Amino acid sequence: MPVKDLNIAVIGWGFMGRMHTYALRALPLMYRDLDFRPRLKLLASGRIENARAGMNEAGFEECTSDWREILERKDIDVVSVCTPNGLHEEMVISLIKAGKHIYVDKPLTTTLESAGRIRDAAKASDVKIALVMNNRFLPATIRAFELVREGRIGDITGFNARYLHSGSIDPSKPIGWKQTGQGGVILDLASHALDLLCNLVGYPAQVYCMTNTLYPERPTKQGTLCTDISEDHAVMTLRLASGAVGFCEASKIATGTNDELTFEVCGTKGALRFDLMEPGWLWFFNNTLPEAPYGGERGFKRIECLGRYPFPSGSFPPPKNAVGWERGHIHSYYSFLDCVAHDKQPLCGIEDAYRLAALMEAARFSAQTGKLFYPDYD
Repeated sequence: MPVKDLNIAVIGWGFMGRMHTYALRALPLMYRDLDFRPRLKLLASGRIENARAGMNEAGFEECTSDWREILERKDIDVVSVCTPNGLHEEMVISLIKAGKHIYVDKPLTTTLESAGRIRDAAKASDVKIALVMNNRFLPATIRAFELVREGRIGDITGFNARYLHSGSIDPSKPIGWKQTGQGGVILDLASHALDLLCNLVGYPAQVYCMTNTLYPERPTKQGTLCTDISEDHAVMTLRLASGAVGFCEASKIATGTNDELTFEVCGTKGALRFDLMEPGWLWFFNNTLPEAPYGGERGFKRIECLGRYPFPSGSFPPPKNAVGWERGHIHSYYSFLDCVAHDKQPLCGIEDAYRLAALMEAARFSAQTGKLFYPDYD
């Protein structure tokens, strides 16, 4: 079987640049008999010393300090955009015009207006774009989506999702760009929780949001004080068009937490629960089973999703092995490259990215004004 090389460029050598590269290097080992092969062609980082270090560490063929070099390169097929949010629009639109397929880390950009310009550019092109929503690609969350589509939950009666961190509690800790105006917990953490909810229960028709910024100023890495501080905590009440009500919470000041993403969905026929701290398991309640003396068979069932991906994955590591957070990133990147190689539409494409931007902007406007907002997804 002929194998097609897909030449990859990665822009940004921070945490997510490393994660995307880790996923790319893992694909040939974890997915058997692929007819495509990712090739680490070029790493771009604003500081050439970082680019050189990353090239040597990860095995890229070349490096550069100018991401615009990618625009003229005919030998690059796919580009990972792993830069701060405020840089996404210029990069993504330029890459679209250059005919590159784009794998962009969430969020798509910082505002709905900016997301609209990216969407317009994408519509005028045939490139494929995926927003990185790695938590969609764990076996447990994929199984949750299946159960909803199969009608096993019935009509939605209630739902919630929470994504809790504690990294912003310390007032003396120097901030990064995610704590400034181009970041915030809504764009950073709530984006994941909202994306899961929207795929489980649908996009909310109404949103009411309240936020909190713990400290009015924080130290920078340069030893100065920054007052352009984004929200640390957000709580949203969401109403579906059906009338069902739920909530979403995201926090970076939740003392005692680590990387705790959970969701619950309740319906007339069943219910679901998931906890990222136990990523191998999905809890399912079958409400169609009758009550019986001593409980019968009624109750939450823990489905052993573990590493049970279908072929071409699922053999290494063995499907009974526990999965971790990074496994969702690996399967997400595999799914995108499979779409590029076989001319399919990505699961989390430009329309999903735009609708998520609309929901997050409605939440931010609600927090700023104290009013209920109706997201415009069109």
